[in-house]
Amino acid sequence: MLVESGNVMLPTAQAAQNAQVEMHNQDLQKELVQAKAQVEHLRTMLERGKAENQAYHASVDLLPVPEPADNHKLSHLPDPGIHHSYYAGELFSGLEQRQPKRRKTTAPVEYFRIGHNMQRYGRGIFKPPYPRHEQPGLAFVSGSLPLLPAKHEADVLLRQYQFTIHPTLPMIHWPSFQKQYDTIYAYGSLEKTPRIWIALLYAVFACGTLHRSWQEGKQYLEISRSMVDLWTEDFVLDHVRTALLNSMFLVEMNCKSAGWTYIGCAVRMAFDIGLHCEAGAWASIDEEMRRRVWWCIYSCDNLLALELGRPALIKEEDCMVNMPSPVSDHYMHENIDWTMPTPEQSKSPLLPMIQVIGGIAKLLRMLKSRCLGPSVLEAYDTHFNKSIQAFPAMREDRPNQYLDPVELPPMIYLQNARLMLFRHNLSPSCEAYERCEALDKCVAVARDTAHLLSRGIQESPMQQSHPSNETGSWETRMVSAVSAFFCSHIWRCTLFLCFRGDYENALWCARTSAALGRARPINTACGCYLEFFLYQLLDKRSRDVQLDSDEELLAYVSGDLQGSFENSWIWKTSKSATTSSSPDKITRYQPGSSHGAVNTDLASEHDLEAHSAEWSGWENVLNILKQLFHEQQDEQQRREIVENKSLRPPMILPPLAPPPIWTSSSNRISIRDLI
Repeated sequence: MLVESGNVMLPTAQAAQNAQVEMHNQDLQKELVQAKAQVEHLRTMLERGKAENQAYHASVDLLPVPEPADNHKLSHLPDPGIHHSYYAGELFSGLEQRQPKRRKTTAPVEYFRIGHNMQRYGRGIFKPPYPRHEQPGLAFVSGSLPLLPAKHEADVLLRQYQFTIHPTLPMIHWPSFQKQYDTIYAYGSLEKTPRIWIALLYAVFACGTLHRSWQEGKQYLEISRSMVDLWTEDFVLDHVRTALLNSMFLVEMNCKSAGWTYIGCAVRMAFDIGLHCEAGAWASIDEEMRRRVWWCIYSCDNLLALELGRPALIKEEDCMVNMPSPVSDHYMHENIDWTMPTPEQSKSPLLPMIQVIGGIAKLLRMLKSRCLGPSVLEAYDTHFNKSIQAFPAMREDRPNQYLDPVELPPMIYLQNARLMLFRHNLSPSCEAYERCEALDKCVAVARDTAHLLSRGIQESPMQQSHPSNETGSWETRMVSAVSAFFCSHIWRCTLFLCFRGDYENALWCARTSAALGRARPINTACGCYLEFFLYQLLDKRSRDVQLDSDEELLAYVSGDLQGSFENSWIWKTSKSATTSSSPDKITRYQPGSSHGAVNTDLASEHDLEAHSAEWSGWENVLNILKQLFHEQQDEQQRREIVENKSLRPPMILPPLAPPPIWTSSSNRISIRDLI
């Protein structure tokens, strides 16, 4: 039977089938409309979540970030109450499930042959994504070998590195490194030593000179750089270590742009050998050192980004690797089970430092906002305050609350992050009350820093009980532990304390900076700027200027915030300020002059001597602060005397007795009459 459809005669069954298809298409269209409506509803909920995301979250895992899409929880970080003697996953239930799962790399036997053939014939086209357990053939020095420094000299450099940098950034397995070091000195030559290990050795030498001679450190750094072959296609862990140490040395020498470039090399090399994920089959020590090197790079990258006001290279979603073990590397041996360390074996501060850096990574994204709200400030400040309690130095059982200067750097990084957080709202784009609150918060951070410094500016209990002990004075130990970030943070704190007239705490900071002296080039530049700032402050005070609303002084107290591309504001008003051929030299403030504002040129390693000649030294800064402190104390005493006089009740004297009447000498009153 046929039915007519236009000019074509179709069978009845086919017509029915077409009708069913048409009905099915209509149903699909209805479902598509419903799906679109659901998607729109979900999008609306997501937008609502964006608005609600700025609310205060008490949990560390919910620190606010600019966009919910980027809100990667700090689930891979240990909680604030972490104890150094356990793995993070053992203390907190569920943490091991939240950490990235290790990829299974055990394959059937037949795949090894296939992999071997693909690696052999695919050379030049691709590299295996999983690093091989065996190291590639390491290149040896073909030309003239660098001369080894004298053994006693090299021992001093290694000891300095081991007691200053290694405790905070344990990127080197020290027993293995020490063994190879002893071997080459026993042999007396660098022959048959891989080039990259020589580069690492001289990078360690360079960082070991940071407490005494820059020129000597430059020579070691040049040797280290000459030993690195950047054309190689087979990077190993020592390439990453060497690049990171080169970056650290350059930053400490105030060559921040060069250091920024070298840490970029370290990050790319780390990605190239798969440090960012749990890949490959490794021996227990090699596996642990890969994790430690990765987290050391992650920490340095975020710290330098925060210091320079630039984006970090490593994003949190790139960290697909487990946390390192807290065990000291001196207990890490192949034939010993060190996976369950005792409290005595767990002294590495790397875990709490990573926790702090995790908050800094999110903070870097938040600092792109125009202004930070109270809930955001409170959430981050709560996180940082909890994090600092994880450090052993915060225990209350210390004699006289003594704090070894070597323990200070990680906590100074934390305080610096808090200061950067609150200082962000000093911008004129914020409201007046927000800027005032920002000043108060920055001063509070500066006082916390001064308190930490005061605990370190004293003789250690060991030195007090054994004066002949070779631990050294607090000045010596402070110089050994100092870094460029350390100097910059103390300088920022001193600026805010002077701005608000807290000269007592400012003296603690300035005294520390004076003890550091020329240990870092940036410290001299900070002293020069601080002297200039004090003269400006004296000038404003002599003219009774309201400091909190004085835009010139607020710009000066913001300091290196004006060096940020995104957050500075003084360069946006005048293009000529950024195109001047050379900055003016510092002119000493003369009392009574009508202009005291001058530009400053931050010192670098090249013009340090000329820059040092433009100021009177730390002694003059200390004298000014002492004078201001004594004047403040005298004024406070006078004020207390006046207040006491005004509050004292009037003295009520008893009425005077009437004078006796003397009539004659015979009428004198006797003692008996008086009685």
